[in-house]
Amino acid sequence: MNEDLKTGTFDTWAAPEARRAGEVKTVQVKVDHKAATRQAIIVALRRDGFTFKTRSEWKAQPGKNSDGPDWDYKGIALHHAGNSFSCDADGAAQLRKAEQIDLKSFGHISYHYAIDCSGTIYEALDIREKGAHIAAGNTGVIGIVMLADLSVHGEAYREEYAAKSLFGRIKGSLNWIPDQLDTANDEPPETQLKALFALVKVLSSFFPVTMLGGHREYQKLSTGDGRACPGAYGMILVDMLRKKYKLGEPKK
Repeated sequence: MNEDLKTGTFDTWAAPEARRAGEVKTVQVKVDHKAATRQAIIVALRRDGFTFKTRSEWKAQPGKNSDGPDWDYKGIALHHAGNSFSCDADGAAQLRKAEQIDLKSFGHISYHYAIDCSGTIYEALDIREKGAHIAAGNTGVIGIVMLADLSVHGEAYREEYAAKSLFGRIKGSLNWIPDQLDTANDEPPETQLKALFALVKVLSSFFPVTMLGGHREYQKLSTGDGRACPGAYGMILVDMLRKKYKLGEPKK
C-alpha cells in the first residue's frame, strides 16, 4: 500500500472461468496487512470528511531511533500538549514544536496521532511503531495528543508535586512554577471534539480496543507517579469517550 492510495479506495474485477482442476494455476499474493490497516484508517477518516495529514504531508522528521514495533492495540491514551501550547497557534507548527521536544527526549515523536483545534488530524508516529507517551507503559496503547492546554491553573502542581517531600517539590520547581503562573487554558472547540470522537471510533473498529484513559490514569498504573496530563478538560473528554464507545478504564 503506498501514498497513491491515500485519498480513496480502488476496485478490482476478476472474470470467472471454468477449467478442470489440473489446469488451474494459482498465484500467491502477499499483503502487508499492517500497512493496509494504517492506510485504511486514513481513508476512513477522510471519507467521513476530516482533514488528515500524513507524516510526509506535515513534513515530519525521521526519528533518530525506534522503540520497536507494536500492534494489536487494546488501549487508547489521551494526552494534551501542555501549558506552553495554545489553540491560538498554527496546528502544524504546534505539532513540529512537540516533535522537537520528543526528538530530544525519546529520539522520535511519542504520540501516534495529534489533533489541532481546527479539527485537523495528524499522523504523528506510524501506528506500526511503539509510542513513548507513557513511562514504562506504552505496549499495546495508542497515544493521541490534543494540541492545546486542557489543564486548569495549578493543576500540574496539585497532581504531580503537592504530595511530594519538600526536596521533591524544590527539585520539580522548574516544572511547576510556570504552571502556577499560567492562568490561560483551552476549552476544546467543537471541531476538535468531533475529530477526536471520529478518530477513537475508527481506531476501535480496526483494533481490539477495550479501554481508554487519560495519561494520568495509565501513568498511575505503570509507575505510580502522578501526572496532570491530559488536564481537567481532557479527563472530561475521557469520561465522555468511555460512555460513548462503552470502553473501560485502564487496567493491567
